[in-house]
This record gives sequence, structure tokens and C-alpha cells, in this order.
Amino acid sequence: MKNANSRLLAGMILLVIGVAVLVFGIIAWNNARASLGGTIQRVLTGNSPGEQQAIIEMICGGAVAVIGLVLVAMRRRGRRR
Repeated sequence: MKNANSRLLAGMILLVIGVAVLVFGIIAWNNARASLGGTIQRVLTGNSPGEQQAIIEMICGGAVAVIGLVLVAMRRRGRRR
């Protein structure tokens, strides 16, 4: 039972952190798209480092959130048995 409770806690923590990083990445991506420097750099090079960083944050945040969701779902599935 102790292992299942710790897995639930870890899953919930990962889920919250993943969603927070995902939201932060979306906000950073919107800010990078709207900034004048980002627009100029996107015209010259095709993309801006701010956008690339935000995309990495969104991917990592989504991955961590999915891992947390899986841990929470495993806890609930194991409880039904």
C-alpha cells in the first residue's frame, strides 16, 4: 500500500509540474511570436531561438504530464483489482 501511495503522489506532482511547464512554454511561445526581435530574426533566419526554446519546453512539459498521468492511472487501475 505504501508503494501505491508514493506512486500516486509522484504521479500527481509530475502531472502538476508538467502542466505548469507546458503552460509556461505556450506563454513563452506566444511572447516570442509577438516580439519585434523574434519577428525580425524569424524573417532573416526562418526561426527564432525564443520559439525553439518554447517548443522544447512544451514538449518536455507534455511528456512529464503524460508520465504523471500514467502513474496516477496505474494507481487507480491497481486499486480496482
